[in-house]
Order: sequence, then C-alpha cells, then structure tokens
Amino acid sequence: MLELPQNGESPSRNGFHTVRFGEFEADLRVGEIRKAGSRIKLQDQPFKVLQILLEKRGNVVSREELQSRIWPEDTYGDFDHAVNVAVGKLRTALGDSADNPVFIETVPRRGYRFVATVEGPPVLSSAAKPAIEADPEDGERSPDSHKSRRLLFVSLAVIACAALVAAGVWVGRRSVRSQPAEIQRLTINHGTIHSARFAPDGRNVIYAASWEGAPAEVFSTDLKFSGSRPLGLTDTDLLAVSSLGQMAVLQPAEPEFMTGMTGTLGQVPLTGGTPRQVAERVEWADWSPDGKTLAVVHNVGGKVRLEFPLGHVLYETSGWISHARISPNGRQIAFLDHPTDDDDEGGVSVVDLDGRKTVLSTGWENEEGLAWSAKGNEVWFSATRAGLQRQIYAVDLTGHLRLAFRALGGVTLQDIAADGRVLMTSDEQRAGIRGEARGETKEEELSWQDWSLPVDISRDGKTLLFDEQGEQTGPNYTVAMRDLTGSPPVALGEGMAGDFSPDGKWVAASVSYTQLVLLPTGAGSVKRIERDDIEQYRHEIHWLPDGKQILFSGNQPGRAARCFVQSIDGGKPRPVTPEGTGFCRTSPDGKLIAASNTKMGEMQLYSIDGGAPRPIPGLQAGESVAWTSDPNFLYVSQHAKSSIRVFRLNLLTGQRKLFKEIAVPDGPGVCDMTHILFSPDGRAYAYGYIRLLSDLYMVAGLR
Repeated sequence: MLELPQNGESPSRNGFHTVRFGEFEADLRVGEIRKAGSRIKLQDQPFKVLQILLEKRGNVVSREELQSRIWPEDTYGDFDHAVNVAVGKLRTALGDSADNPVFIETVPRRGYRFVATVEGPPVLSSAAKPAIEADPEDGERSPDSHKSRRLLFVSLAVIACAALVAAGVWVGRRSVRSQPAEIQRLTINHGTIHSARFAPDGRNVIYAASWEGAPAEVFSTDLKFSGSRPLGLTDTDLLAVSSLGQMAVLQPAEPEFMTGMTGTLGQVPLTGGTPRQVAERVEWADWSPDGKTLAVVHNVGGKVRLEFPLGHVLYETSGWISHARISPNGRQIAFLDHPTDDDDEGGVSVVDLDGRKTVLSTGWENEEGLAWSAKGNEVWFSATRAGLQRQIYAVDLTGHLRLAFRALGGVTLQDIAADGRVLMTSDEQRAGIRGEARGETKEEELSWQDWSLPVDISRDGKTLLFDEQGEQTGPNYTVAMRDLTGSPPVALGEGMAGDFSPDGKWVAASVSYTQLVLLPTGAGSVKRIERDDIEQYRHEIHWLPDGKQILFSGNQPGRAARCFVQSIDGGKPRPVTPEGTGFCRTSPDGKLIAASNTKMGEMQLYSIDGGAPRPIPGLQAGESVAWTSDPNFLYVSQHAKSSIRVFRLNLLTGQRKLFKEIAVPDGPGVCDMTHILFSPDGRAYAYGYIRLLSDLYMVAGLR
C-alpha cells in the first residue's frame, strides 16, 4: 500500500487519513473506499491512481507521472494498457463515466484530473516511488526491522532489474533499459502451452501445446535455432523429462481444470515411440534426480494422493494437488496444495520421504506453476493474492518469501534448469459465457468481466445466474445475474452462487467455502445459514422444490465430502449420501439426488430419504449430467474436440436422444467448455468456456 505523508508524517500518524467526496469516503491509511459505510472493492493500483489524483485535485496528472509513481522500475509491461485498466477500474468502482465525469475527467493528450469537491485535509505525497511489495506473510515489525526490510527490498529491486522481457511482449512505451539478462522467445504460434521442460542436454526444450485449436501435442525446440518439431505424440500432455531422457506423459490427455489434464500415465523416450502405460487416472508426475522413479499424483477412493514411489502414499487430501516436483537432492517433494475442488487457490507445501508435510506459504488466490531452484534451497512458484496476473515468487524451506520476477501481463513458471535458466509462459486468460435466449437464433456473448462462470438459468428461462471471479472481485468473488438477451448485469453480493430459489426471489451461495448465505434478487437483506459442524462447503448448492430447504455438498472435520440437506430457517444439516460423494444435484420433484461416487468415478442416483444408490442406466463414462424439468430424464453431455453433444437420457429405459450440439467457440486458445445449462423447457441455454493464449520464453539471469 502506498501511504501518502502529510507535512512529513504519514496519514496514520497525524490522524488525517480520511477524505470524502460525493457519497464516498477514502481511507488513505488502509487503502479502502466506502459508500454509505459499505466497503467498495478496489485493487491496489487503481487505489494508488486515486491517491495521486486526490493529491493533485483540480490539476492534470499526466499518464507518465502515473506510470513512474505506481509501477516500480523492475516492472515490465504495456503501461498504456495498464494505466487504462487502472483508471477504468477506478471509474467502475465510483460509478463514474469518461463521457460524463463526476469525479475523474480525461484531459485529451495530457492525462487525468480529479474534478469533484473533496472534504478533508489536503492530501500530500512524497516523491519516492513505492518499494517492491513486502512479504505478504510477515506480521508487524519494529522500526529497525522495517528499515532492514526496506534495505532488502531495494536490493531485490536491483536484482529484479536484471530481467528484460522481449520488446513488444512485456515492454510498453517505456524505453528499454540495458539488462544483463538473456531473454529468448521460443514459440510464435497461437494457442495454449500446457507445460514445458528443459531436456537433459540443456540445449533443447520439450513442451506440450494446443496450437490453433488442435488437441495437445508434444514438441521439441532447439534453443540455438528457431522453430519446433513435433515428436509424434498427439492428444498428449507432458508431465516431466528425466535425466536419462525419458518423458512422463498423459495419453489421452483430458482437460481437468484450467490447464490441468488427467489421463493414463506413460513413459516414452525423447526419441519418440509409443508410451509404455504406468498408471491410470493420473494428474501430475515428476522424475527422481536419477531418472529411475516417478512421483505421481492421482485420485484414489475419493482422495487425491501424492505417491513416491508409485503406491507409497506420502500425502493425501480431499482437495487437490498440482505441480508436484522432486527436489534436486531427492529428499523432498514440493507441490501446490489446493483445499477446494475446481479452485486453484491454496498454498505451497513440501513433504519429505517419511510423509512429514511442511507448509511454506499460504493465502494465494490463484497459483499455477512450480519448480525447485537450481541449488535446491528455494521453491519457485507463480501465484497472485488477487486476480489473475501471476508473478513468480521464491520461498525458502523456512518460509521466507521473496518476489523473483514481476510482469504486468502475468506469467506461469514452467521449469528451472541446473544452471538457473528459467522457462516461463506469458499468459492471456479469460473465462467467458455464451448463450442463446428463448426464441433467438444465434448465441450472445454474456461475459461480464474477465472470469465469468455460468451457474443457473431461472425457471422462466429469462435470467442467467453467474459468478464473476476475476481481477476486480477480490478473494470472495461476486454473484451476479443478467438477462439472457445481454442486458447489463446486476451484482447480488459476495460469494459463489448455487442456484435460484423456486420463486426466483433468492440465490443460495457460499462465501469463502465457509458460510452459506441467501442473497435477495430484489429488495431484502442477506440471510446467513447456520453452519453447525460443516468444515468446508463445496460448489454444489441447490434448492429443494419446497423452497424451504437446500441441498449442498461439503465435509465435516476429518471426513470426506458428502451431500447434506438443511432448512433455510435453521437446524442441523442432515447427511443424505455416504461419504465420498459430491456434485449433488436434486431432481425436479425433490426425491432423487444425482451425485458422483468418487470411489467408483461415476454418477449414481441416491434417494433423498436414504438407501443404497443405483446406477444411472445408459450413462457413459466421462459424461456430465443435469436434470431436465421431468424427473425421469437427464441431460447428459459428451465433450468432443469441436463440440459438446447433449442428449436427453430416459432414466426408466436407458435410451437417449440427441437434444443439441454446441460448437466450440471460434479462435485459438479455447482449452475447455464448462457448465452447460438449460432452462426447464430446454429452449434457452448457456455455457462457459476458458480461453488461454500462451507464449513460451527462456529467461537467464534471474536470482
């Protein structure tokens, strides 16, 4: 946070740290804006823009001044775009408009001016630029400690300045500074890079990518020559490359979550050939330093396990594990530990060969990518506390955290070579929604910001319920709704949505996976549902037809997930399925629950009154399900490479009939289609998609 001193003192020391303008109150000490007592979500950079504009209210602040004061010298990016985004987010938070400004006026070819009346003392600021972000896990320190930290941050800033990113990618209008680092762009195609590793010789890089909408394929590129060559492994994801020249691959590679894959683990030499199958339902793997043994992450009996060697469990969780990497000395395995299904928030942990786990860093909203440093004394990973733009951090085995590399567009760490060279991808990622309203003949783009996920369609088929989980929403996300014809969205409150109540007046949602709430769709106040002994809620929350109870998935302390029913007026949650079940969805008459049996890896039908489950007749492996308005029929979806085929499945006979085929959105980088929703009459629909565009870089000189 950038604090603005007054008369040589910080606002927090002289007491003048709050200013008012219009309906808003800005606390410059804690970096918050409030309206009528309620906090308005605003990220750090837009708030710094506000601070500078308030400091010079009535006067023009140039774009160059905003760049130089907000973004440190070791940051690389398209700064014109960064300023536009920051000012745009600030205007959105204030409900302001560039065309009819109430607070922030654009002065063409010059900059911006704060034009509203401000109540409070004058806001002054030192000319010093903000230091590199402090260790987010450090607590309060003494004045001497703060001095030493400032010296450390200055040192880190000098080191980070050694990083230069190729012109036109991360370098904007700011002039290129002389840097000792070597930056090499390795790919020029359009699409998604799933993983990349250095080959044992250090001269070649092996990577898996989906170019121009094609399935994932493994390629090799020589660092001395441009271009890549395919290795003949199609529909394949790369997990690791051993010191002996063996690859660990997944084949066939099925999208799991974000860029994750699942499939059958195989091993194949770098020279190519047919992979020798090792294990099924594997998600991640890495080779030991001697190249002879694999560490494996896979799902067994509803738990995700980290095994080394295969079959010997070191750690298991009801959440999920990603990016497992064995240390250079072979004594520990580092991994990203995610407590909740289908969410990449979490922390960084290591486990030794005796199964002793140590948490090194926590509290990351988005984390993807991990590798050991060349010396093995640090774990490097790419993550962010809020939003989607990941930076690369390094944490040592005592938990001391430092920033290793920063870029405006966000990056994902892929690998670190024995000589310290780093493979990383620059990423442009978005989650969007498309849909078709009743009576329309073409799809509409229904996304709101940069990470929109569809959740439900109202019973009248007119309104879409969705989550917004992107840059502006913060760690708790936002529940919103909008008309399927594309009318402006309406934010309902914090959380992740379940579905609409039968009368459409409420939305069930969870906040931070720890509290169920009811959000009014019109006038009304938020209602909290008694938590009792539920340790963590999962994504599935559904109303029963009576409008008085909800069905949700969650787990109690030390137990696997299962489905519960609970009255919205209070009372204890009642388990209605055995442990090891999830993705609970209730039938239109409220008598049956379609839920996944994680031990068997398939959907089954459970009576809400109890009893043994029964299989879903005619359901095929890998199909997702949703109820129609008739309790005797399900929508079942098959994901193909170019489309999703949706069938109506008769639960009495097991017969199916093709209902609709939805084509994958045009353009490269679409790596997944999710959340297929239909209105009760089937005449309106919506679906989610994720688009990820990547470029691969080799960076030398980072410390």
